[in-house]
Amino acid sequence: MKVSHNSSRRQGFAGHNDRMFDTSKAEHIDRERLKDNRYWCVYEGMGFEEAEKKFYEEHYGQMIRGQNQYRQEKLDVGDYLRMPRYCPEELILQIGNVEETVRDPAVFDACFDQYIQCLEEWNREHGGHMHVLDYAVHKDEATIHAHIRRVWDYTGEDGETRIGLNRALKEAGVPLPEPGMPEGRRNNRKMEFDRMMRGRWIEICEERGIIVDKAPVKVKARHQHISDYKRDRRMEEIRRSRENIRMVRELVKDSLGEIPDENRAVSGDGKGYVRMLAEEYAALWQAAERMASDRDAEKRKREETAAARARAGKAQEQARMLREANGELEREISRLKEEIAKARDGLLADVMQKGMQAVWKQEMIGAAGQAYDVLLYGSVYEAMDSLEASCMAGGWGAGR
Repeated sequence: MKVSHNSSRRQGFAGHNDRMFDTSKAEHIDRERLKDNRYWCVYEGMGFEEAEKKFYEEHYGQMIRGQNQYRQEKLDVGDYLRMPRYCPEELILQIGNVEETVRDPAVFDACFDQYIQCLEEWNREHGGHMHVLDYAVHKDEATIHAHIRRVWDYTGEDGETRIGLNRALKEAGVPLPEPGMPEGRRNNRKMEFDRMMRGRWIEICEERGIIVDKAPVKVKARHQHISDYKRDRRMEEIRRSRENIRMVRELVKDSLGEIPDENRAVSGDGKGYVRMLAEEYAALWQAAERMASDRDAEKRKREETAAARARAGKAQEQARMLREANGELEREISRLKEEIAKARDGLLADVMQKGMQAVWKQEMIGAAGQAYDVLLYGSVYEAMDSLEASCMAGGWGAGR
């Protein structure tokens, strides 16, 4: 049977895991089996949300106060618990699915206990950069599974404890999957750590007699009517657009707010500066370029929707689905522009302008060229409009 070992900082909710809510309204939960669940958190007797907040206050309060010095709008612990860059990571472990799973809950418990022990041993041997905040084993749903929430940190040169997954894994000695290649989205230490721990989870399950299906899931292709194909393509474009919007939002926040100390510098006149890498410029430019591409897709969508309205039955339903999905996309774009309008200006404009030089030349700008004044500016709205317009005009693409 299949086993699952999935981790992300975009999934999970502490308040769901500890079942401290009205479970009578949750149809997927068997209330008679609630008593069989297992719960643990870093502060005994607390709910998971309360415990996570206390842990962040005690361990990362100094970091939050330090970063707030560079923000117009101050953030608190609750904000950090929701921000993708700083929120806890959630790992979900499962054996099988609703159709095929372990019959004896004690088998899952034994596998889970051994995995937790293995995780703790690895952490002790590699510097203690990982902190398990809470976990829950849910036996009250169709398939037994476990949620583990954790945070990674490291100690800066000034002795301050900071949240940082990549830096923590680097200091823990986790290598890149491809050591000779540049570190990035498809080559990072988290990928290697997850590969290693997923392999350990499979070994633990096999040691208890579970035959694990290691073959990748294959999806059978089927013939689609042209209207279905166009609908699915547009839904995928909408999904991709929303991902791009989230990426730009995070890049803006990273550029203007959550600047690591090692990227900060002070000029001779005492002004604060931030240093950024060519890879960061490239990621920002690529996201903006995709937004421009999505604008063209939006035009095609309008034409397809207009044609679909002339047809009856299923085509009309497809048009309705597209209108709803596009309405949500437009709301996402509006929210993004509102956030950008509140951000500090000019810094990102400099990042875009000078970052292009690094991207096209495929080299780092010198120390002086890499410094950008973080005290002069107020909103990045006009800079983003200019970036999008340049992308759509093909100005940067032509220079590649």
